[in-house]
Amino acid sequence: MYPAFSITHDAQARYHSVSQIPQESDIFGFSVGKAYYQKLLNIDITKIATKYRGPVLIVHGTSDDVVPIKYVERAAHNFPNATFKKITGAGHGFEGSDQQRALHLLDNFVTKTQRHSERG
Repeated sequence: MYPAFSITHDAQARYHSVSQIPQESDIFGFSVGKAYYQKLLNIDITKIATKYRGPVLIVHGTSDDVVPIKYVERAAHNFPNATFKKITGAGHGFEGSDQQRALHLLDNFVTKTQRHSERG
């Protein structure tokens, strides 16, 4: 649900080197330490995540202003076994009918995946 596949890009755009990272930063109202950004400067989260071979469901809102959908589309394309569902007009952190739609998609995915694994 609305995965943060832009997280490494965001960190690398914010800080170009470890020496630029403050001891403590605020990210969406949460205080994070220097170690949070240090790790993100040297990894590609999409490359790491998409090594997973099992079934994946990605649900993302087309109006997410926190994680641009282009990062999620790229990740979905790189997973070997991904189902990608867009919720038109939904932002980051589904609410109301968007949340209900996402939960319905998740329930269907889990049910289908479970049936498939029981057969094979």
